[in-house]
Amino acid sequence: MDPPSEADEQQQAYQDPALAKMEALVRNMQLPDTGVPVRSQKLFLTSIPSAFLGYDVVEWLTDNLDIEDQNPVAAEALHLANLLCAHGYFFPVSDNAKTFAIKDDSTLYRFQTPYYWPSRYQPNNTDYAIYLVRRSLKNKPKYALEEYEQEALQRLKKLLYHKWEYVLMQANEQATLAKDLKKTDKLIQQSQERAYWRIHRPPPGCTSCLEKSPVPNKRGPPRKKTKDDLKREIEILKRNLGRSRTKVSQILPRCEDYREFDSFLSNLPPGNPWITDDPTLWTVESTMVDTPSEKRLKRWALSLEELLSDPTGVHEFEIYLRKEYSHENMLFWKAVQDLRHGSHQDIARKVTAIYDEFLCRGAPCEVNLDSETMEQTQGALEKPSRFTLDSAQQHVFTLMKKDTYPRFVRSDHYRQLLVKASLLQQAQVQRKRFFHFGSSTKKKTSVCGPLAAGLPATLGGTSGGSITGVAPSSLGGAASLSSSATSSGTSPASRPPGRPLSGSTVDLRNSVDRREQGAGGGVGAGVGSFFSGRHSHSTSDLHKLDTPDCSKGHSAR
Repeated sequence: MDPPSEADEQQQAYQDPALAKMEALVRNMQLPDTGVPVRSQKLFLTSIPSAFLGYDVVEWLTDNLDIEDQNPVAAEALHLANLLCAHGYFFPVSDNAKTFAIKDDSTLYRFQTPYYWPSRYQPNNTDYAIYLVRRSLKNKPKYALEEYEQEALQRLKKLLYHKWEYVLMQANEQATLAKDLKKTDKLIQQSQERAYWRIHRPPPGCTSCLEKSPVPNKRGPPRKKTKDDLKREIEILKRNLGRSRTKVSQILPRCEDYREFDSFLSNLPPGNPWITDDPTLWTVESTMVDTPSEKRLKRWALSLEELLSDPTGVHEFEIYLRKEYSHENMLFWKAVQDLRHGSHQDIARKVTAIYDEFLCRGAPCEVNLDSETMEQTQGALEKPSRFTLDSAQQHVFTLMKKDTYPRFVRSDHYRQLLVKASLLQQAQVQRKRFFHFGSSTKKKTSVCGPLAAGLPATLGGTSGGSITGVAPSSLGGAASLSSSATSSGTSPASRPPGRPLSGSTVDLRNSVDRREQGAGGGVGAGVGSFFSGRHSHSTSDLHKLDTPDCSKGHSAR
């Protein structure tokens, strides 16, 4: 075992100031002139080298540390001596000592060498294995391993199997070197090494004061803040004012999830309410409907909060929970919501009713709460308020979020809602296409053929020409113009049979035929019966035009 360097000693002493103080005290105790008297002690017929008595230590501590104790045995000095012995700075000479404690009598003790002080050397499994193997090589009974040491040796063989040959080689080498020592030196070294491992590897049932905590506390005493420290803290707080408390890694996934539902990021059909001042979008999303839209269903799948914020979602979720025989959680959640947002005068009555229906033992719709939440709720019932059942509601909400809500999103009920929404959307698209066929611009109406041939020059009509912008609004006027053109002997441009006039939804030729086949009442009757309304694409009524051609046509017939 290599001795530690000076830097390691300084670092260890800095980390353990209590050990540094104890070591300074032990050095003073080992001074040859003013320290504890150390000499060879006679015990029966044997001589024990480098030993001192227990009451010598207590007396030295009482005299040198100014301990004022009127009792025969100085309790404070004895306690300090026991601490030094428990840390391994001196130990009982007897091999049969079960505990390392100081007695104020003639019991013999020996100082530990500085090499084995706690601040100088930290043990490891390899050194402990070498020590146990070296003791097992000796055949004398006093060097035999105890039961706990034999078990430790077997565990170390399994743990250090990859370098067990090195352990055996080191044990044999150290045993060979120990043979060259004097008997007194060998006896002292063996007792010091055994005491060291007795402190760091205690037997079962014994505690070690050198055992370290799992997480050492390296923080020193609190330092008083200076003016510069306060200024630095103020600057940090000012910088944090404009800093977001939410991480960007959490914001980005949420923005991606809500992109298609945000009216600022996507063009939603009713329009952005913040721009158009039209709350239709919010109204549509919050109304109760039989078949929700596909967009609303997709929003339900984002989180349980989104599902419960939609009244249709609450209704459908409750229907699913009734199928699963777990609707009492939903009923309890709705009852607590009604309590929080209801009238103030009925709070005590509502709290009692909710407790009797959902929380008490044997309730008709008892919900599952843990013991801690139930105790908190029962304590809050002494002073009922809107927030008495908040802890129970939060527990039920967590149960639904972790259990029933994921099953609802994966259920056939939710899939059927998606299918219905998809079919409804397709039907709406087909209906829209059916009622919005053709061009959206209106065609200009034109009068051609026999109608244009009989118009006078004042209206812009020529033989075989057309009038644009003027359409007949009554069937009688058109018939008069047609008969006038026929009697004058003009030959109008021919038009393919079966083709309607351009720009009109009424075939004037068919109208003339119907007028001729009607019951006779004269021309005036025909005009009055058929030309009674305006044409769909006209702003004028031709039967009101007072033209000479029309009068000629009527007189000819």
